Amino acid sequence: MTTMKAEKHKMQKEIWIKRVRDQKESGLSIRQWCRDNDLPESMYYYWLRVIRQESLIQAGTLAVTGKTEFVELKPINRPVPIQGPKCRAIIKADGFDIEIYDGISPELLQDILKSAKES
Repeated sequence: MTTMKAEKHKMQKEIWIKRVRDQKESGLSIRQWCRDNDLPESMYYYWLRVIRQESLIQAGTLAVTGKTEFVELKPINRPVPIQGPKCRAIIKADGFDIEIYDGISPELLQDILKSAKES
């Protein structure tokens, strides 16, 4: 059974998910967007943190340990050609981007995805 407090949180979270999307789509800085929408920046960042944390918990990355962990990614010892393979996918996470290029070995891709999932 869902409590009234949980329902209120869920409704506020949905409102803030829409607001975060609106800010990103606006092209404005967070500071300017908050000013234009008469919202405190601190509230924006609070809800951004809540949305991210709950998304991670839902995805299962924080469900067991309750904390964030770091994974070491080792560089590949081969030069990347200037006009070589094309970027086929970009995985964006909090604080980093992973670009996947043509010709990546299945083993390396598996290691990258495993490391990203664990982090």
